[in-house]
Amino acid sequence: MKFALVLTFALLLALPGHAAETGSLAATVSAPIAKHKAGAVVFVKSGPAGAVAARTVQLDQKGMVFVPRILPIAKGWRVEFLNSDPVAHNVYTIDGEKYDLGTWPQGQKRPYTFTRSGVYRQLCKVHDDMIAYIVVLDTPWFATSDKEGKVALPGLPAGAYTFGVWHEKLAAPDFQVQIGPGAAASAAIALKAR
Repeated sequence: MKFALVLTFALLLALPGHAAETGSLAATVSAPIAKHKAGAVVFVKSGPAGAVAARTVQLDQKGMVFVPRILPIAKGWRVEFLNSDPVAHNVYTIDGEKYDLGTWPQGQKRPYTFTRSGVYRQLCKVHDDMIAYIVVLDTPWFATSDKEGKVALPGLPAGAYTFGVWHEKLAAPDFQVQIGPGAAASAAIALKAR
């Protein structure tokens, strides 16, 4: 019995691994103003299919701002809206599914599950200068650029892809990339005025 378990484990190790069947994308975002390199959402528009697993993520209200300001998620994910400030906050949107989660005090949270893709501006009726964006996507493969403009999308099944880009202030055209098994593809994304 012990020999059979060891043999089974050894055979599993010898099989081609999932990592060898996938590749990655490393992209660099450029923008006319350096601070706009951050916050670009790069996502798969078409390519090999991928299942979207249910997940819960958080959007906080802290220091009188939404954190993070840009939150990409997959359709079907649940967002927990937290209030870490010592004052009451509200969350609502007039986009897509149009909701108002009400007003609640510090330490409490309100959940919402997104069922339609699109960009949802998050607003607060108590503090009208607060704004964030939830970008609801039809794919499990997406990433947001950091302040240096770097984007990393690991674990992509090998194949031909079309990627889209969303940015709060700027725009970029879709682009195509071939992802090879075990390979890292690269892309340069130039954001421009809309």
